[in-house]
Amino acid sequence: MKRLFVVFALVILAFSAEAQKGEYQLPQESSFTDRLYYGGGFGLSGGSWGGSISLSPIVGYMINNRISVGIGVTYRYYKYQSGIYDYSDNQWGGQVFGRVNLYGPLFASIQYSFINYSYLGDPNDRRVAERLPIGLGLSQPMGPRSSINIVGGYDVLYLENGAYASPWVFAIYFSI
Repeated sequence: MKRLFVVFALVILAFSAEAQKGEYQLPQESSFTDRLYYGGGFGLSGGSWGGSISLSPIVGYMINNRISVGIGVTYRYYKYQSGIYDYSDNQWGGQVFGRVNLYGPLFASIQYSFINYSYLGDPNDRRVAERLPIGLGLSQPMGPRSSINIVGGYDVLYLENGAYASPWVFAIYFSI
């Protein structure tokens, strides 16, 4: 019940803020650099099992006021400790994404991403895990061109016994 309330509150907050700010509009004769935006995400998790830290910068390009595309890179350091089996891993990958603004703060999103990792901590057995989540998001403006974005999607490449525990992908990222 608490999760439902938090999601509802975020939706209401996003719609009310968008109504006050209005949508960012590209100038009619905007240059290539005017259409670029930057952002990404930062992740940190940990517990008695170990932890991870990740960094995912992106660069996007606004094709018009509704459609944007972009690319990004990902780096993640992962450490696992169980007392019997301990390992750490440097993981890297990339992403290509597209976004269509639907109505107010609501947008549709698609993102192909991959991550290269060592399988079961074996540095000689590196594998690639791919994802292709398709979903919806909300954008909360924080200034004339900056925003915080919340996205949820379903990974259409999900494999039952693959590298990921769930086909559902949720993310929060910033853009400037």
